[in-house]
Amino acid sequence: MSETILITGASGLLGRALVARFAQEDFQVLAHCRLRPGKETDNVHWLAGDFSTVESTADFLIEHEKKLKECRYLINNYGPIILRPTVDVTGKDLLADFLQQVVPVVDISRFLIARAPLQAVLNIGFEYTGEIRAYKKILGYAMAKNALLLLTRSWAASYPGVCFNLFSPPSLEKAEVLPKQAHIVAPELVAERIFRIMARCSSGFHYRYTDPPATAKN
Repeated sequence: MSETILITGASGLLGRALVARFAQEDFQVLAHCRLRPGKETDNVHWLAGDFSTVESTADFLIEHEKKLKECRYLINNYGPIILRPTVDVTGKDLLADFLQQVVPVVDISRFLIARAPLQAVLNIGFEYTGEIRAYKKILGYAMAKNALLLLTRSWAASYPGVCFNLFSPPSLEKAEVLPKQAHIVAPELVAERIFRIMARCSSGFHYRYTDPPATAKN
């Protein structure tokens, strides 16, 4: 019997690569999207949902509860980036960033911990998770993503029966926002790394992506 995984934000660059990688291994993939569902197959099922408010996230969980109760794995990949000059950031802006980046992770994870045979959770951070640095346009996003680091560490200690990971991906090819001097990597390579992390079923904090070693030539 194949195992079930929920991947949020599955219609984005990394999300699509993750869906393809886990489907390749015969997982039953529950692929969350807000607007752009992909192709439905025997083992890929698209679930529409709006995570912009606490209420709409709760509606998603209630509507799809029957399918979600089968989940053994969860990848929290949802989290849109809203660019704002740091000097213009208000408390309302920070609240909006936390609502987008942190609240769905908390509510979805807690729902599955309580109702599903959950084994492993992987939260997606961002390239500089854990670093103290200045941000010119993504301060709220960076603060929220760094909150996921604290959340992941705390849950790993509080729920010993579930493996919690935080992965900080590099910049992805064809991404809309690419920082200067970014380490740009194909989404498929990042998805492969995440698949291997999840397959180990152990907790960890993966701050940096490194390219796989080159295969030796005979």
